Amino acid sequence: MREQLAERLNVSAELRTLKDFQRRTARYADRRLWAKRGTGRFLVADEVGLGKTLIARGAIALAAARLQRAGDRRIDVVYVSSNAAIAAQNVRKLTVGGATVHTPTGSPPCRSICPS
Repeated sequence: MREQLAERLNVSAELRTLKDFQRRTARYADRRLWAKRGTGRFLVADEVGLGKTLIARGAIALAAARLQRAGDRRIDVVYVSSNAAIAAQNVRKLTVGGATVHTPTGSPPCRSICPS
């Protein structure tokens, strides 16, 4: 998924859509990923239905805002899924700030989940 954010992302508005524990987890992940001695990776594992995808959306919003402040005009997010049906649902959930979503063509799962 390639996102192009034409205007500044309203992170507060994006995070308001999350429940409190999801927002705290997204912020914690952001700190762990971007700290001076950050981990470079972060795993969220919990019960089905507690909002891991929404936590990822919050983390994407925080990262996108951070990158925008640093001067990046284009932000690429790579989403990998083993299930095309779930991926189709999640791509919509992961899109922040009215971003434009593009997917590569050529592989059947990509063609089936998003317009090119």
